[in-house]
Amino acid sequence: MIKNIIISLALILSLNVVTKQISEEEVVFKVNQFFELLDIEVYEKEKISTILTKDFQIFEMGKAWDMDEFDKFIQEASQTTASTGWILSDYNISVDENSAHVSYRNDGVFQTKNDETIISYWLESVYLVREEGELKLKFLQSDLVNRETK
Repeated sequence: MIKNIIISLALILSLNVVTKQISEEEVVFKVNQFFELLDIEVYEKEKISTILTKDFQIFEMGKAWDMDEFDKFIQEASQTTASTGWILSDYNISVDENSAHVSYRNDGVFQTKNDETIISYWLESVYLVREEGELKLKFLQSDLVNRETK
């Protein structure tokens, strides 16, 4: 009986050691990875999907999209967009063992195929969860603050 209690206690303690709190650095890395994979010059739905949950949702421009719908939007945008770039800053991060929330400022620079530069400023929020041992994006909310064309 004592042996079973000790084994159970050891199992419980080992599970707590395995599930460590997500670090802020992991969160920033994963959000930046999302935008690196979203770059119009390297974008592939299959690659970006590896860092998203299967039920990933993005809310942007008054619309709610799953990855299939968002992919259609990206494919249409790629017809007129030559390059994309984002500068993320002002992170505010909350973490625990299995999830994280981050809000940040996103300054996006887009070069059109007509040589026009569009600069967009967003406030964004991302919810990430640990899935199969890996941190993945589950939800992204994006609010456009301002847009400039040069």
